[in-house]
Amino acid sequence: MLVSFLNSNFFLALTTLVVGGFAIYLYLKQKEDRKRDAAKLILQEIRYAEQKIRKYREVKSYKLYDKLLPTNSWNDNIHLFIKELKETEIDLISDFYAKASYIDTLINIISQQKNNPPIIVTSPTSSFQQSITPATPGVQPVENFQILAPPQPVEVSLLPLPISQKILEDVSMNVEFIYNTPVVEKLREIANRKWYQLF
Repeated sequence: MLVSFLNSNFFLALTTLVVGGFAIYLYLKQKEDRKRDAAKLILQEIRYAEQKIRKYREVKSYKLYDKLLPTNSWNDNIHLFIKELKETEIDLISDFYAKASYIDTLINIISQQKNNPPIIVTSPTSSFQQSITPATPGVQPVENFQILAPPQPVEVSLLPLPISQKILEDVSMNVEFIYNTPVVEKLREIANRKWYQLF
């Protein structure tokens, strides 16, 4: 009787249902684990970047090795939070990350300008013509022979240092802190979910 039950279609259907249900549970758990881990990283990145910006506002200077966003988990994982955050909340976080990334770019530009000499491009600036009479008898003089003046150096710089520093100050002073806002509180709730809270 047990053998016939194990060979029955009902047992095969039940086994398939259990295995399929377990596979779906594992998939959902992995997705939720990934979302929870991403939320933890985003919280850490926001906290760290805000700490650097607050310090800048006190001393009006970044260290040349400072990087507000060593990693950018928000851009890589924004799709995980589309269903849980409103559009305005997503925009608020995206705006914070955009400004912090731009500050990193400006710090890098200023660092390069301070550590590397300006690029020197040489180009001829003038020439003059002169007829030369050769000393050898019977040889015709060469006319319109061009002699180039020594090249004059031209200094090239993409963004002057004072302008870079002014832009850096403007952006840093206008970053809106979001770590203690309701939107980040939602991320905190996602980060602290237990393994059994799939939905």
